[in-house]
Amino acid sequence: MINIEKLSGKAHHMVVMGEFLQADAQRLVDFAGECNAVGGGGNVLIDLTAVTDFSFSAVAIELAHMPTLFKWVYGLDRIAIISDNDWVRTGARIESALLPGVTYEVYDEDEVDAAVAWIKEGADGAHTGAVRELDLGKPDIAAYEISGRLDREESERGTAMIRSRFAASDCSRLMLVIRNWHGFDADTMFSKQVFSAKLELMKQLDRYAIVGGPKWIRNMAGLIDPLIKPKLRCYELDEQDEAIAWLEA
Repeated sequence: MINIEKLSGKAHHMVVMGEFLQADAQRLVDFAGECNAVGGGGNVLIDLTAVTDFSFSAVAIELAHMPTLFKWVYGLDRIAIISDNDWVRTGARIESALLPGVTYEVYDEDEVDAAVAWIKEGADGAHTGAVRELDLGKPDIAAYEISGRLDREESERGTAMIRSRFAASDCSRLMLVIRNWHGFDADTMFSKQVFSAKLELMKQLDRYAIVGGPKWIRNMAGLIDPLIKPKLRCYELDEQDEAIAWLEA
């Protein structure tokens, strides 16, 4: 099933639920044709969090009307995809790289408000800040939370924030709490600003606690712990108090 509603003068919200059938594909083609007939353009938010499958007949309809669909997509100004499925999110980012002139963003299902604001052009940036400082009431511990996706700009902003905090104090203990991890953009690894900030922090820290995050982060932490100056430990999200106690020890 597909449902399409107008959000503003130039923005539409498209929700695909359950199985995407032939009638749904025809509705999409008709909608694309209507948009093309009035000159195209505009923004579209596509929510795929509830989709379960695609029928062969639906795919056949889309293939038969590819010129109409391509004209519609290439005429759009902004496209936002909401999905909690990794292959959909990865495919959407690959497709984004193939659409010159179209601003294309991918969101997790807990970022709906940010996606709607961006599609309606009511927000300056596509995503809200993923890094924020936590006030633990403990001046000897610097604490930060990551919630969302780390693109290069946000990674540089976050590392600059942490670097500034340590430059202004004698603090040598850091806690990083990772919630709602949405991954990071590959070009973050090539940022000199992020790389140099990490090297500088590793020299200043005595203890470093990571709370939450995906399993691969904890596995990597176990590998690099013997290779860096600060003692490094990982904790589950519900073990934040234990992490703070260890940092204070």
